[in-house]
Amino acid sequence: MKKTKKLFAFAFSTFFFCSFLCSHNVIIIAVDTLRADHLGCYGYPRDTSPNIDAFASDGVKFNNCYTPSPLTTPAFASVLTSLPPHKHGAKRNGLSIFDKIITLSQILKEYGYYSGAFVSNWTLKKKLTHLDRGFDTYTEILNKKRWLGLINPEGEAPKVNREVYRWLHDNKEKKYFLFVHYTEPHEPYLYHKKFDKGFDKVDSEFYPAGSKHKKIKKYDTEVGFVDFYIGELLGRIKELGHYEDSLIIFLADHGESFGEHDYYGHGRRLYNSGLHVPLIVKMPGYESGSTEVNWNTSLLDVAPTILSLLGHPVPEEMEGKNLFDAENPERPLYFEAYRGAIHEETSQTFRLKVKPVRYGVLKHNHKLIYDDEFEAYNLEKDIFELKNIYKNPENSFAEMTALLTEFMKKVQEFRKLSLQYHKQRSKLTKEELERLKSLGYIK
Repeated sequence: MKKTKKLFAFAFSTFFFCSFLCSHNVIIIAVDTLRADHLGCYGYPRDTSPNIDAFASDGVKFNNCYTPSPLTTPAFASVLTSLPPHKHGAKRNGLSIFDKIITLSQILKEYGYYSGAFVSNWTLKKKLTHLDRGFDTYTEILNKKRWLGLINPEGEAPKVNREVYRWLHDNKEKKYFLFVHYTEPHEPYLYHKKFDKGFDKVDSEFYPAGSKHKKIKKYDTEVGFVDFYIGELLGRIKELGHYEDSLIIFLADHGESFGEHDYYGHGRRLYNSGLHVPLIVKMPGYESGSTEVNWNTSLLDVAPTILSLLGHPVPEEMEGKNLFDAENPERPLYFEAYRGAIHEETSQTFRLKVKPVRYGVLKHNHKLIYDDEFEAYNLEKDIFELKNIYKNPENSFAEMTALLTEFMKKVQEFRKLSLQYHKQRSKLTKEELERLKSLGYIK
């Protein structure tokens, strides 16, 4: 740990000093529905991700990063605002962030960054999310027919790259912030024979009970498919001479379940199959030597880290922490799960009424989930979360129960006060308004 802290101190001080001497481009490469444990650099035995693995060798890999909510819109809204879903408002797919929320792209725009976003999932449309706020261009790539071929809800990785290449060519002389989003390997999974790397060679014991291997086989070829095009994108960035001097962050919004705990997909459960995501940070001008970080981190930390590394102040409203701050590894992480289906009602009042269906907290190696009753798991001894030890007399979860109970109360308080704020602002007391302000809802 001491060696890691010294390395981070050196890396941060070098980059911090450098940030005053020259401008660094910022690039986020995001993949939808990508489990960390299905990447080679995170220990997966199949060769699904040679290009991502190579990128990891140039960066700092965070082995225990978690999404605050295992659903696309809430998760990416948290990446760009550093706020949990109940505070930014986009709690379900189809809901937008609150009007008062400030995004990372808006902040970087103030510091002279020209920004472009390329999204390939219908749930990230600007009309639905308002995540285009602050971006100079926000391109929606929706050319792929899925779900019985009836609609075009997604964009294919090759098409995403073509659009990004044009933007990079046109803006290569500018200081830019680029956000690239790939939909693969989102369900329904397509089978790509070219990227089938020998599924049958993997010991079935590697997967938890209940896993459907046919689904996993298709999913893994989708991972290989998107990895190929990520490799091509990184190659183009290198050709432009932007790779070495750019701050590049690779991440996913959430994972995926293949039958574990009798559940498929993502969104409503808070097990690691949906929460554990990859996070790799490559800093400009610094060779990390495949540095790994094992303490718990969150997607909420992405925006504050970018601002800190660029030498800019982090807004007080942001709840995440600088990933390279070695004083933060002991903090608890909180999770919220919401119903995933799109709802036709999108009004402000509806957004405020939407409440989590499950809550969770993680501290050290223990996770606590509330779903009408408490579940507890030791992630070090039980990586697949199969043994609920909450009522085990040998374990005490009093502290974590208190933490999660307090978090649930705060979420409920936020919903109650914010509803009052919209329905009867004039009747709110000064104390209630101050509490709303402290919760980050109004400024």
